[in-house]
Amino acid sequence: MAFKTDIEIAREAQKRPIMEIGEKLGIPAEHLLPYGHD
Repeated sequence: MAFKTDIEIAREAQKRPIMEIGEKLGIPAEHLLPYGHD
């Protein structure tokens, strides 16, 4: 059984905007310190 490497998994990931994730978790935008867009 072959396992995917970390880089293969990361490349397949569907990135979401960090503000969208925070909103879904109930975290106000003013409490987020993003280091990029996603």
